[in-house]
Amino acid sequence: MKTWLQRIEENASFPWVMAALYAAFAVGLAWAIAGVSRFRMEQALTVWVPWNLRIAFLLLILGLFACRDDLKAAFRDTFLREGETGRTGVCGIPGRLSPRGAALLALLAAALVLAVFATVRTHRIFFDEDIYAGMAQTIAAAGKTGICSYGTFEYGEYFPHQLSYNKDPSGWPFLMSLVFQLFGTNELYAFLLNNLIYGIGILVAFFIARTIGGGAVASWFAAAVFALVPHNLIWSNTLAAEPPAALFGGIVALLLFLYARNGRARHLFLLAAAAPMVCAMRPESGLILFWAAAALLALRPGLLGKRGFWAIGLLAAVLVAPQVLHTFVVSGDSWGAAGPKFSFGFFVKNIAVNGPYYMNNAEFPAAFTFLALWGLLSAGARREKALLLLWFVLFWGIFLFFYAGSYKYGADSRFALLSFMPLAVLAGLGGEAVAGWAAGRMRDFAPPGGGNPIAVPAAALAIVVAVLWAGFLPLIRTEGQEAWGARYDHRFAREALAKIPERSIVLTHVPTMFLVWGRGAISPNVGISDQPLVWDLMQRYRGHVYFHWGYWCNTKGDGNRQICGEIARKYELEPAAQAREQDYEYGLYKIRFK
Repeated sequence: MKTWLQRIEENASFPWVMAALYAAFAVGLAWAIAGVSRFRMEQALTVWVPWNLRIAFLLLILGLFACRDDLKAAFRDTFLREGETGRTGVCGIPGRLSPRGAALLALLAAALVLAVFATVRTHRIFFDEDIYAGMAQTIAAAGKTGICSYGTFEYGEYFPHQLSYNKDPSGWPFLMSLVFQLFGTNELYAFLLNNLIYGIGILVAFFIARTIGGGAVASWFAAAVFALVPHNLIWSNTLAAEPPAALFGGIVALLLFLYARNGRARHLFLLAAAAPMVCAMRPESGLILFWAAAALLALRPGLLGKRGFWAIGLLAAVLVAPQVLHTFVVSGDSWGAAGPKFSFGFFVKNIAVNGPYYMNNAEFPAAFTFLALWGLLSAGARREKALLLLWFVLFWGIFLFFYAGSYKYGADSRFALLSFMPLAVLAGLGGEAVAGWAAGRMRDFAPPGGGNPIAVPAAALAIVVAVLWAGFLPLIRTEGQEAWGARYDHRFAREALAKIPERSIVLTHVPTMFLVWGRGAISPNVGISDQPLVWDLMQRYRGHVYFHWGYWCNTKGDGNRQICGEIARKYELEPAAQAREQDYEYGLYKIRFK
């Protein structure tokens, strides 16, 4: 018996209805872009974006439930022995755990131990990571997205009084907000979430390699390469948005390969639910949807003729619409560039750094690049490999034209993370090809009893790669001098809060930093432009109003230094805590009107 959805899909008027709905959607989107002011659009997106992401996340969960049989089959195929029951598995673990499953679990455990304990748990993008966490706090508490420049706490209840729409997408703050809703606002939970995202990314690389035809060796090597890329490890223990952006890009690619192979509507539904999530991670993350369209045309264009494709495609378009509007609203932002943000003029400077990055064995293991090239040139899965190369080129090439796209520009090595997943899958295929080539020349070392002939060379290759990779451990463990002034300010401010009453408020250039720590904070501009508000705060907090003399008071920027100087001129500053690092001075001062 056909379901009512199938009857609707097979109705003769279905194509006309779809065409009308697509036309209505296009007209509505064009009207929103052309007919709504940017201010009104920002106000609408402040509420609309979190709700849109909630709906997409719910659809993802429902899609996973619909794919439960696929997930069970993947689990059995990966972790359990075939045709064996009632036996004790590897290392005496009850059940039927296969050697392949044991190897993957061992890799996951080792990778997570490295990410959590070998790397430095710290912020590396100041003060963007505080902004992400602050946005998550506001989404969790008020259901709105934006940067809070004035927030207070009353007996543990958070009140975001002033919000400004942020130029960065809200996907990563939204994911953090789910954790904050469950367990409360705490930076540690956000760090652990990025650790988990890194671990899930390892599994996604594994399953992409399996889906495109790689064997057990290729899948394991793909997962291992993704796990061991030094900057993957380093950035997985921060609050940066790049690890979740890389993960959701991989999820979209995996679902596309699955849909192209099986043509099942449930995989397309999951892809539609993942589309708005990936677009909301980073500004360039939406490029993966153009890649997915090209991949579908290359692998199985016949699926475009299915009516269900266009019905689910409309759902994806509606869900992605807020991210399109977000891009339009923030398109005029300077993004810190005095001139153009994208230009061919940046190409030569950026490629001089980003090109050798994968070959010079300084920050990225050249052995991984060698395996990826071998995998690309080896026989089999030609179209899939070409698509992996296109995926890599898109997310490597986009930054060659960006003013801050050099991997040596500040902390922008994080941009490389978006290119690691396709490179890791190619390296996995290369690892299997190298092991197969070696097995043909090492027949005397084949395992007895007709076992897998490439098992021994694959293990030997893994040992060689691990020894070569060990030289990157000092890099992984290094905190580095990058952003030392902001990092010291972050630590100082956290320690200084212990010296003032809990019921207090701080004038600071970084209100989100203090708000995430549970303390009231407000932009220092009010100390100059709205002194009646400062007077009111002094009455409400019984004089416990403080000024944070932090990183921005030490920079060379005239605007920031001028604000700090005006505060010092208009108010008496009573030190509650002071510190110094190199030529930077830090302080937390109780303020009074002169």
